[in-house]
Amino acid sequence: MESIFLCTFVLPCSNCNFMYLDIRKGKDPRYYIMQGFRKKEGGTSSRVYLKLGKASEIKEKYGCTDAEEWARRKLKEANDSIKEDRASVMISYNPDRKIEAGQWRTVHCGHMVLLPLYNKLGLAQFSAEVSSRHRFKYDFADILRKLVMCRVLFPDSKRATRECLNEFVDAPDFSLDDIYNFLGVLAKEITPLQKSLYEATRDELSRRTGVIYYDCTNYYFEIEKEDSLRRYGRSKEHRPNPIVQMGMFMDADGLPLAFCINPGNTGEQQTLQPLEEILANDFNLSEFVVCTDAGIASIDNRLYNTMEGRNYIVTQSIPQLPKQMKGWALEKKGWRRLGDSEDITYDISDLNLENEKEHLYYRERWFKEDRSTVKAYEERLIVTFSPKYALYQQQLRAQHIEKALRMIERRSEKSRQTQQDPRRLISTVKCTDDGEVAENTVMSLDLELIEREKAMDGLNCMATRLEDSVGNILHVNGFRYEIEHLFRVTKTEFDARPIYLRREDRIRAHFAICFVALLLLKTFQRQVNEGLDEDSRYSSEQIISALAGMNYNIVRGIGYVPAYSATTLRSRCCEMANLPIDRQIVLNRKMRQYIKVLNKC
Repeated sequence: MESIFLCTFVLPCSNCNFMYLDIRKGKDPRYYIMQGFRKKEGGTSSRVYLKLGKASEIKEKYGCTDAEEWARRKLKEANDSIKEDRASVMISYNPDRKIEAGQWRTVHCGHMVLLPLYNKLGLAQFSAEVSSRHRFKYDFADILRKLVMCRVLFPDSKRATRECLNEFVDAPDFSLDDIYNFLGVLAKEITPLQKSLYEATRDELSRRTGVIYYDCTNYYFEIEKEDSLRRYGRSKEHRPNPIVQMGMFMDADGLPLAFCINPGNTGEQQTLQPLEEILANDFNLSEFVVCTDAGIASIDNRLYNTMEGRNYIVTQSIPQLPKQMKGWALEKKGWRRLGDSEDITYDISDLNLENEKEHLYYRERWFKEDRSTVKAYEERLIVTFSPKYALYQQQLRAQHIEKALRMIERRSEKSRQTQQDPRRLISTVKCTDDGEVAENTVMSLDLELIEREKAMDGLNCMATRLEDSVGNILHVNGFRYEIEHLFRVTKTEFDARPIYLRREDRIRAHFAICFVALLLLKTFQRQVNEGLDEDSRYSSEQIISALAGMNYNIVRGIGYVPAYSATTLRSRCCEMANLPIDRQIVLNRKMRQYIKVLNKC
């Protein structure tokens, strides 16, 4: 006897009641289909579901003699649709029957949750404008949309990405060659792309650009031979490969603002002003405070950001200060504690660091210095002392000293790699027993270096020409480290490197897609975390994992059944997108409707 397994899915109605017909009487009656619904705060109300039009318009357009009868038929169709959505679906499975080829498969739908926000980034208008300037047969807007979604959720090579897209519920029909051709076109439109993104999000996201943050990083290529873009330079990952350099601005909300791509051998200091000019000319942004680190803050860049309503806050190396100012910065007396209401000074050498871990001390002064061709350049120095950071550095150095002593015992003579390498604390001298130069090597701790490092424990310094309070300046500067997080996302979650593209234009387009994906993800993360306390907020990694896992089993001829575990995060993401695909089953008709609306926008 053949056994049958029955599975029943109940389709909810999202609090919608049945429809009714509203007839506005007059010489030419108007007909509306109204929808009743329950309000969140309790009670019921109604809204216009469909405007049918005037009686005369209905008769003329649809060729009927009785407009009211026609309107009531439309009402019945609407109510029947609601009934269908509320009905239970019964599916039968036969445990003795094999799955037919192509009958059952899984598709990905998680990217759909990102599409409502993606549609607010102005990319549809941008794609239309690009299409008007170029001649091609493929769907530019769809390729851009799909590549961005894959970069967020399933980052891979362009060939692997095209294969991955076959598993999307809205699988595209463009080819790999179309993708490569698309990249060539996008490379010519990078500045218009950034402009469109900013103009669309300026008001939509209430972007704060009074303070902007700038930093650079680089990405390596698995090649040995250089070209015009991929050049040998100072790799931040210490890779012996040609690199390209990426500079990026971030706004005060931690959202990417603009980027540039430069050859790998370009000095970081040379990248700031050209990108600021793009902000001024294309974004109409010219008045802001630039925050960056000491490696980018040359005297030319500082001067550039003292004009036309701009200013700067930059980190400053204490060892590189003039002798007099360095001595002032390292003094132990005359420090103030941030937040004190009284003008009291402290000797930081007398502090109990454990008891003061939650406090921050500072000293400040203006000073003039002749710099390069600039005479008597004046700026404000703010030096801070963090007991918590000092304790951390002391603990870390103790560990490094212990490791250095073991290296001395093993006579390890490998070269120093980084500032955090314990080998930096080892002094190596070749001498005889009498002190003469010889082949024997004497290894010992570099006590002078250790003392110099101790003097810097807990200290940081920044330079500015702002006259704001120390607290405000420190608060603004403290957010600077968020831009490092943006770069980490591109290198880890987005797998932006290594890069396997060869042509320069395609490489530039690759980073443009990464930039759009970064803006999309960080904006969506901000929306998901809105209203949550700090301990309950979701990381970008958690959001990516949640959406990437939203796969659905296809029930042939009926719909899509979730093949993932329901979580609070997934439900919250669907709620933020106003996309009810986190149901027991999504009917084919509904899924087609969602896809059509989201891709059309």
